[in-house]
Amino acid sequence: MLHTIANSTIDIDLINANDAVIFWQNGVILTMNNTPILQAILTKTDHCYALDNDITARGLTSLIDSRVKIVNMDKVVALTACYYPQMKW
Repeated sequence: MLHTIANSTIDIDLINANDAVIFWQNGVILTMNNTPILQAILTKTDHCYALDNDITARGLTSLIDSRVKIVNMDKVVALTACYYPQMKW
């Protein structure tokens, strides 16, 4: 499953080890170092991504947890092709 997170409302219990999580829009704020929600998600899956344009637009580039892979929109499209179904948060 692919989880797309655009805000802080998420049911972490629905995330499994084989799932991928993409943070975008205001959801990229959750990818900052030591964010409790990110820490909880990373205990569930290692497949965490954040959209580069949204990180840059919010001035967060130097604050992103190193375990989160920063990706462009092309990679987001590729992830949507690899993971099904999708859950929007």
